[in-house]
Amino acid sequence: MMSFTIIIAIFTRPSQFGGHKIYFYTMSKYEIPRRLSFIIQYLKDRETATKEELLQFLEEKDCQVSERTFERDLSKIRTDFGLEISYQKGTNSYYIDHENSMHVASFFRFIEFVTLADVFTDGLKDSRDIFGYVHFDDSNQLKGLDNLVVILRGIKEGRQLSFTHYNYYNDTHKAYTITPLIIKEYLNRWYVIGVPEGMDEIRSFGIDRMEQTKLTGLSKIKTKDFEDQLAQFDNIIGLNYSRKNQEEIVLKVNNNHLKYLESLPLHSSQQVVPDTEEGFSRVSYHLIPNYELDIQIFKMSLEVEVVAPQWYREHIKNAIEQIYKKYK
Repeated sequence: MMSFTIIIAIFTRPSQFGGHKIYFYTMSKYEIPRRLSFIIQYLKDRETATKEELLQFLEEKDCQVSERTFERDLSKIRTDFGLEISYQKGTNSYYIDHENSMHVASFFRFIEFVTLADVFTDGLKDSRDIFGYVHFDDSNQLKGLDNLVVILRGIKEGRQLSFTHYNYYNDTHKAYTITPLIIKEYLNRWYVIGVPEGMDEIRSFGIDRMEQTKLTGLSKIKTKDFEDQLAQFDNIIGLNYSRKNQEEIVLKVNNNHLKYLESLPLHSSQQVVPDTEEGFSRVSYHLIPNYELDIQIFKMSLEVEVVAPQWYREHIKNAIEQIYKKYK
């Protein structure tokens, strides 16, 4: 079994909410059988695989099973995780049906957490020296993880949440009472998305900046009234939500850097086609441009060029000119 202690996951299944309905799971020890994890990971990596290939892979992982048990495993993956494993008769192969599955990207992020926790738990059992050869990104300033349990309770029970939030930019503390709707991870930090009391717009709050967090009375807010706003998170990078329309953003990318984008797409809408210039490709996104997209483009620096739309190309150009002026 793979286990991960005190973890929160958000899963979605097809419904009226932006194509998905939100489900929440929280437990002190969430377990996923290794065999199911191997099947899921193999299909994710290979995209398609025959039954024989999957059974052979399981045997190599010391998880040999009968064909009947294999079929039961596929059924369990569908019912327990909302991940639809479909069969294609033409190629006699299985594949992950993204359209009819839960929010696949979130699920694989969850699998990543669980797998890493399992690896490190086994490593610690064998030797305390594991941290001598496994180096984590420096995130020791992250605080407030204990808030996740309280927030999740508030969401599940339909209750309001009160807390004091620290604003980095203004260097101020402000008291809030919100109706929490979802939690979201971005760049190794956790945020609660909710509706502040007296408002009709969702807001995001970093849980590491929340203090004196506690649940209060039942909320009169109905989640379904904010489904359209919440669905906008599927159309952006990060957290900078807005009511603007989606646009097609086209980048010209050096093919050497393209490999990084293909292995870790900036957004689920990413599409790649060859460019007319040798050594480059066109990468397009259908999303709402925001600050986080700007930052991703700046991070790629000389490797990319904004091609369209023209207004966004000018926006990035002007920002680069402002940066240049600082170094003159």
